[in-house]
Amino acid sequence: MSFTLFTGVDNHKRSVTFCGALVAHEDADSFKWVFTRFLAAMGGKERKYIINDQDPARWTKDTHVKAVDNCNSHTFPVISTYLAIEVHGAQVYSHKVFEEFQEEAKCSIGTCKSRGFTECGSLEVTTVRDANRDRTYEVTYCPDTLKATCSCRMLESEDILCRHVIWIYSSNGVKIITEQCVVKRWCKDARLSKMFDCNGEATEDVDIIDGKQIAMSVMWSEIHQTVGMLMGKLKNDVDNFSSLIRQFKEKLSLLGSPLNKQQQLEKILGCSPSQEITILPPNKSKNKGSGKRMLSMKEKAVALARKPKRMCKNYKRLANHDKRNCPNPFAEHPPLSQSSEPSLEEEEEEE
Repeated sequence: MSFTLFTGVDNHKRSVTFCGALVAHEDADSFKWVFTRFLAAMGGKERKYIINDQDPARWTKDTHVKAVDNCNSHTFPVISTYLAIEVHGAQVYSHKVFEEFQEEAKCSIGTCKSRGFTECGSLEVTTVRDANRDRTYEVTYCPDTLKATCSCRMLESEDILCRHVIWIYSSNGVKIITEQCVVKRWCKDARLSKMFDCNGEATEDVDIIDGKQIAMSVMWSEIHQTVGMLMGKLKNDVDNFSSLIRQFKEKLSLLGSPLNKQQQLEKILGCSPSQEITILPPNKSKNKGSGKRMLSMKEKAVALARKPKRMCKNYKRLANHDKRNCPNPFAEHPPLSQSSEPSLEEEEEEE
């Protein structure tokens, strides 16, 4: 069975696994079922874009993830221009997204120039010349709402302000990225929402899980620090600390045994494995790789050109077929004198 994996991109431009599915056939009904179940698992929230080709995204380990939702919290990127909107972008965006926004901000200074200005009611339409791309773009700006759109459509496609809108904002004294131009998924404070099961029902609250993880990290840090302090102490101190740990362990055992991996998975999904097996392997699954690959027109032409030619008695000349498989056996063929092969009379005349 084919394994279908759904992956996305977080606010640091890293790959995130959403869910996976097993399908018996790669047909319309199977894909319809997969996307319907995926929509339910996502709480009914539809994706903006779906790309079904492979993407060369690199996976990261948990340690690298912690080093990155820590670097974004406690460091500030280097500002390369005098624009106040760039400073606001460094405060709002994650470091990876800010690098792309910063590149657009730098290009807005040296490459963008005005080539015309018109007023349409409360809107201002400016023709911006992009020297780097050698093109002009139309930027529509509303001074009342600070809303701006550009004909390059970068904000709509990548959710990041383009250099042309940044240039218009800077010319009009706008020092911040407006709220309608900031996408939550690219922000530093972007957090996970609730987790849903296969039936679309919400499971545990993410805030509670995050708080528990933070508390566990602090506890492990305190334990390691305490063990490190015991290195220079006497044996009695080590025995006393071990005794305290055993006493606390006995108290925890009275509260019940911890959940194993199977029980934790059942708690997340909200169901337990059924004793009755209702899903069986298919009798025959025909998917990609099970049959011959369809050749392109170019490959067919190359193979046909390499094939040795045979004499067709209908055409009376060499061709890629013979009399038995002639494509037009009853069509009027050119006379022998118009054939590519010289006739006997022509050969005698030449001699």
